[in-house]
Formats: sequence, C-alpha cells, structure tokens
Amino acid sequence: MWRRKTSPDAESTRGANAGAGALGVGVQVYVRESEPPAGDDWVGEPTGVIVAPGERSLRSVSLPSDRLTTWVVAFAEPQYRRDGRGPAETATVPASRLVAAEPVED
Repeated sequence: MWRRKTSPDAESTRGANAGAGALGVGVQVYVRESEPPAGDDWVGEPTGVIVAPGERSLRSVSLPSDRLTTWVVAFAEPQYRRDGRGPAETATVPASRLVAAEPVED
C-alpha cells in the first residue's frame, strides 16, 4: 500500500544509523496493540503517517524511543478505540507503540 520514493543520493546521505525503525514526520507507520489488549487500544493495527511531533518537546529521531516521546499520526482511514470511542482521523501515539512501515520497492 505504501510507496516511498528515494533517490540514490538520499540513500547515500542517510548514514549507517538510519533504518526502517527510524520515526519522524512523514514516516508511514502502524500502531501496535499493547499486551495484554486494553480498552484504549485501537481496533486492529491501524496505519497512517506521522504528521507532527507529539506534546513533548521536539526531539531528534536518532534518540532512543521512550514512553514520553509521542507523535501525531494521521490515519489512512478513521479509527475506533477498542472501547468504542471514535472515529478519529488523527491521534497522539507513544513512540513505543509505533512501527515504521517497510517501504515498497519499485
């Protein structure tokens, strides 16, 4: 579903630490469910794009994720919480619950 186009120049300037797990604005992600599932979870594992940093201060994407770092995710489709709240088009999600989607190769 997702397509991220990269140029050869962009690939060479990313650096050794940049990988599929890096989070930041523009990254396509899916939201993992917590273990065990809770009422605040999203139904399924919704996909979306990070559109802004969350409520905490701006952070470099090279720093490790912690429970305080959040990102604002715009969902591909309106989503509902497991307890029935929704629909939501965007949500502030902890970085620990986000997984960067693998880019689709051309």
